[in-house]
Amino acid sequence: MTISSIFFPRPENQGVGLWGVPTSSVNWCEQDYTISYYVAEFFNTFSSLCMVAFGLLGQWSLRRLSPSAHNKIYDPLLAHPSLLGIDRVWATWFALQLVGWGSVAFHGSLQWWSQAFDEVPMVWTAIVHLTTCLVGRCEPFPLAVPKTHLRKVTGLKAYLIPSLQRDRMGEWYTAIISPTFLLHAITCSLLVTIFRGPSQFFIFHLLFGSAEIAGFIYTFSMYREARKEATADAAFAYCRDEYSEAEYKRLVQRHRQDICKMHNRGAWIYGIAIIIWSIDLNFCDYVSRIPVTYPDLAGFLAGGAGGLQWVSTTMNPQGHAWWHLLVSYGFYNLGVLATYDRVLAGYREFWLGVARREEGCMELLSEEKVHGRKVAGKGDVPVVEWLWGLFPVVSIRRRTSAK
Repeated sequence: MTISSIFFPRPENQGVGLWGVPTSSVNWCEQDYTISYYVAEFFNTFSSLCMVAFGLLGQWSLRRLSPSAHNKIYDPLLAHPSLLGIDRVWATWFALQLVGWGSVAFHGSLQWWSQAFDEVPMVWTAIVHLTTCLVGRCEPFPLAVPKTHLRKVTGLKAYLIPSLQRDRMGEWYTAIISPTFLLHAITCSLLVTIFRGPSQFFIFHLLFGSAEIAGFIYTFSMYREARKEATADAAFAYCRDEYSEAEYKRLVQRHRQDICKMHNRGAWIYGIAIIIWSIDLNFCDYVSRIPVTYPDLAGFLAGGAGGLQWVSTTMNPQGHAWWHLLVSYGFYNLGVLATYDRVLAGYREFWLGVARREEGCMELLSEEKVHGRKVAGKGDVPVVEWLWGLFPVVSIRRRTSAK
């Protein structure tokens, strides 16, 4: 039986497979090498692919915000996705995939080096998600900048290097959120890989947990604002004159419902996953001995004497494997919520900037950018669509009729 906590010694007779005796600072409740000689924790390993799948789903969902998806319409912001933070969101989903592959390596081998491959991407994922929330809400949107500067705020440079921007009053300032959290992520990565044993376990969860909780706080603030009708109305007030009163009310109501739905699903499922994670870690001796009685169908079909027999045994529900599935789905909902909030803020600030005739906004609407295509209007707004009622994706609702 594997240990139930980092505070107890490992049993001497623990099964050893291809990767040898575990050297990680924590071992989970699943018995080691019981399914395969090559995989230490079979169920935990393959359930880790849930994170890879949801990371790929997140990246695929961004195709709805790509210029090619709207090639018949010139959308100034989709033509410059870095201004909407799409590259940052893409990095979040990519980091989630790295978490999944790192988790495969960790649970497959239970070695200290593979544990680092699992935990370091977790820290980066939490921090990139947090900065997605922060940048859209705490730093002025970088649209009131000269044409020459627009070319400089794209790709990796836009994310890593502090860039000079203008705030809404036209004053220059230097962005600090991304560089600050980049330094934080590097520091966390070094601490997680340098320390060993119980101290490594606590340091990782302290650093990762702080970024994780901060992200929860910001997504909760989005949920709290959506519950207030006045605040939700302010999110779309910039385009009120593009809709009839009834259409506008439906748009705001949809906005409120989608944000509440994403937050509630994400937060509750993530919370349930954390409870399961804690039980699996600390109460393994109990959950591994859950009594189960089932019919011996194999013996019955083989013509065993005495007819159908019932077999009594114990089972392990593989709580950590369920944690992988639930936390992936919960984080996906919260990640799309942050994406939606960021994109909506971008569209709102852009069209307010057009109304103020700010240089950067007007430059994006210049005639040479259009190339004969129909130009998007401020009635074209970000919305949330639901795939099969389960998976939210951000899309653009195009205004098809005049008021």
